[in-house]
Amino acid sequence: MSLDDVELHLIDSLDEVANFQQWFESEPRDYLAFDCESTGLNPRKDHIRLGQIGDRHEGWAFEWARWSGVMQDVVKRHTGRWVGHNALFDREFMGNAGVQVPAHQIDDTRVMSHIIDPWMSTALKKQAARHVDARAGNAQHDLDEAIQRLGWGGVPIEFEPYWSYAALDTVLTAQLYEHHWPIVQEQAPKAYEVENAVQFVTRNMERYGARVDVAYAQENRVKFEEYCAQVEKWSVAEYGVKPGSNVGVIKVLQEAGLSFSKATASGAVSLDKEVLEGIDHPLARAVLQRRQLQKVASTYLRHYAEEVDVDGIIHPSINTLGARTGRMSMSDPNLQNLPRKSERNRAATIVRNCIVARPRHTQIFCDFSQVEMRILAWLANDVNMIEAFRSEGDFFVNLARAVYLDDTIEKNNPLRDRIKNLGYAKIYAAGAAKQAQTAGVPLQQIIDTTRAFDSRFPGVKVFQDLTVQTGIHNKMFHGRPFDVCPLSGRRHYCEPGKEYTLSNFKIQGAAAFLYKTKLLELDAAGLGEWMMIPVHDEVILDVPNDQVPDVVHVLQQVMNDNEILAPVPIESEVSYGWRWGEKRNWDLDRWADEVKSGQAT
Repeated sequence: MSLDDVELHLIDSLDEVANFQQWFESEPRDYLAFDCESTGLNPRKDHIRLGQIGDRHEGWAFEWARWSGVMQDVVKRHTGRWVGHNALFDREFMGNAGVQVPAHQIDDTRVMSHIIDPWMSTALKKQAARHVDARAGNAQHDLDEAIQRLGWGGVPIEFEPYWSYAALDTVLTAQLYEHHWPIVQEQAPKAYEVENAVQFVTRNMERYGARVDVAYAQENRVKFEEYCAQVEKWSVAEYGVKPGSNVGVIKVLQEAGLSFSKATASGAVSLDKEVLEGIDHPLARAVLQRRQLQKVASTYLRHYAEEVDVDGIIHPSINTLGARTGRMSMSDPNLQNLPRKSERNRAATIVRNCIVARPRHTQIFCDFSQVEMRILAWLANDVNMIEAFRSEGDFFVNLARAVYLDDTIEKNNPLRDRIKNLGYAKIYAAGAAKQAQTAGVPLQQIIDTTRAFDSRFPGVKVFQDLTVQTGIHNKMFHGRPFDVCPLSGRRHYCEPGKEYTLSNFKIQGAAAFLYKTKLLELDAAGLGEWMMIPVHDEVILDVPNDQVPDVVHVLQQVMNDNEILAPVPIESEVSYGWRWGEKRNWDLDRWADEVKSGQAT
């Protein structure tokens, strides 16, 4: 594959339309590449300037305002596949302009790139330079000066570096498709099928969005900003230091007799959240609280107050390819990474309570229960751990009783939390020293507990050791360490020398694949129109009240599964509420009474 003998065209006359039609009809085509150039990145505000169609040899660009009928006609007549790079973006813009490219006919080379090269940029030019022709990386150089002066929305259509750059994108996409498609089909066809399909489901979630109590958000934003200003005045008056000055705060605390042992990457004394939480001093508490409220006000409440649409709906961006394991990410705002709720951080509840149900709707929350631990038990095929999941009662209580040989351990016993922390440390590949530091317990206690855990659940350590060995083997014979997730068939890569992280990548990858599979099943079951936010292993819906009982039934049927990880059961928990921060466990009678009595506000 290369860019030699590639032909690029601008449709700017009826004669060129005729030439394009002749090219389109000259031979049967299994696929066409498509793309568009827009005035910006927001499909709700920006519009298309250029449309593009092509194959591996030729690319055609046309001014959308004059010649969009060309695309409309081809979409109606083409029965093969449509291939795009970040196809979701282009389909959205074209759909807003009245041209609907059928989702079921679309393949996306960006998704393929993420599966094949999860450690690499998925940008088209970089992928094409890597796999098609090194010259692809130079395609934008001639455009740079014009873009800097005029912006993407101001470059003249007839400016050749602009339209030829656009037309070339379809050629690069087509050639990248022909490189990536056979690899994806050989390595991970199931993973690609799910990844390609779920992005259309999450785009619908973005469109639906979440309703915001704007007045409540703005009121608390003002309160938080006023509090932060008061803390700064108090800090200067009491201690002669601004709370944002780490050096000054550390000096005051050291003079008060406090010592610091944690350092930043550069070697400076650390004053992060973990350090501040461990200091019992008025200044430390004030600095921590101010940081929390500043972050909440700037990262969340500002978005809530300023970026809703005319109906008070916020539309966060959902990136289904957010991490190389396949986990999703969000932005504008990042509702997956809200501050943790705790007695010391009431602001976390306020952030959630800004998200409210639509009128005569209920928010429904469905969350997988201990899904990562269940996947660990499945991958390790550990009989005792599997039995702990299949037995009655709390899973971590069952684990603690097995490790400590004590059937009197209950949910409030500290030993239960110790085993829970150890279990997740196994998943996240945290060493004993790190565990001891995080838990604030002696290192020997962690070592002894780990030995007891490994003795009772030997399959876990065998799984971890075997995964490391597989990674090392693949590094020797394939150039990079990786292991394959048996659920998705996808390769999960790690940095050379860090093969111990592969067990975590496999678990996270399996969890992401399972979650996305369930989103597709929920969409197929008719719930897609009400799904609004994916949060790690939880899906949040905003459902009309007359549909709530049926929706809860479907959620319970889909999200609880005894087959996919057999013999480990997958279980979920359903809750409901009218503000995100005030959800409670699902109870049909209670919910019905609250709706009837008018409490559903």
